[in-house]
Amino acid sequence: MKDCKYCGHAHTPGSNVCPACGKFYTKIAELIAEEEAEEERRSFQGRVKRIFQSDDIKVAVKLEFKQVISGLSGKAKFTLFVIFVFVFALIVTVI
Repeated sequence: MKDCKYCGHAHTPGSNVCPACGKFYTKIAELIAEEEAEEERRSFQGRVKRIFQSDDIKVAVKLEFKQVISGLSGKAKFTLFVIFVFVFALIVTVI
């Protein structure tokens, strides 16, 4: 048996949460922190943070754009292309 690092209560190997203080044990807490970091990295807010923290914003925007485009399927890329062409055609006809 190991002790809870927060309160020192002894626990059995089958449980994930300390019965005394209600906190997750170390391994579970590490896995949750890793998952949250990965989610932050993939989120829009995480992408914007990386862009603004970069020394060269233009290069960072290009890199993020390439990462987003590489994750899209061919059908999604074609759909975006059609949308941009449609918007461009609307703008040109108004001007």
